[in-house]
Amino acid sequence: MSDLYRVLGVGRGAAQDDLRRAYRRKAKTSHPDSGGSVGAFGEIATAYAVLSDPERRERYDITGEIDPPRADTLDASAIEVIAQKLGLIIHAEQDVTALDIGALIEGAIREDMAQRRANIASHSRAIERTTKLRTRVKRKANGQDNMLAKVLDWHEASVKDQIKKNEAAVSSLERALAILKDYSFAEELAPAADVAVALSDALQALDELAAALKTGPLWCDIDVARPSASG
Repeated sequence: MSDLYRVLGVGRGAAQDDLRRAYRRKAKTSHPDSGGSVGAFGEIATAYAVLSDPERRERYDITGEIDPPRADTLDASAIEVIAQKLGLIIHAEQDVTALDIGALIEGAIREDMAQRRANIASHSRAIERTTKLRTRVKRKANGQDNMLAKVLDWHEASVKDQIKKNEAAVSSLERALAILKDYSFAEELAPAADVAVALSDALQALDELAAALKTGPLWCDIDVARPSASG
């Protein structure tokens, strides 16, 4: 993963307003419909999601690691996946009436899933190589501690941990696809007031689910004003 501050083009001391402006500027040019790629767009969204969350930002600044949002159930994790992909579309400032929203979300999820599965396959091959090396490493002086074997053991444990994380992500992505099958985006445009009411109700439902699971709001990591029922 690239440096998150560099991804957004801001300094490490950037304020929330600076992060928000940088994200919106980058999102416009990196969106697939503007000549960008899903991967680049997702990287920008991840950078903003982490740096705009004080706790996740602090952890990143200290360790360089990206602390993923926690979900208590598979459905909650799947909803977070859908919310993230949908958020990329909403905040790209594109004309959503001209887009096949369902296909875009599904395509982004399947691309993510393919990358996760490729990572699992790569990590599995790495474990096989580590195991073979482990059997070959011998210390010349008998009875001495085999430090190289311990290094290989550490690498194997680290890779296995990465496999578990990718497998969990794939499960969430698969569940997200299953959830999407129960929904469709109507081709006929509803009146603006109806759309505002429906969106407001959807965001409220997601917040209620988040509260029940004792997690943060699931509908979006981005600090934007909610649409009102009056538009």
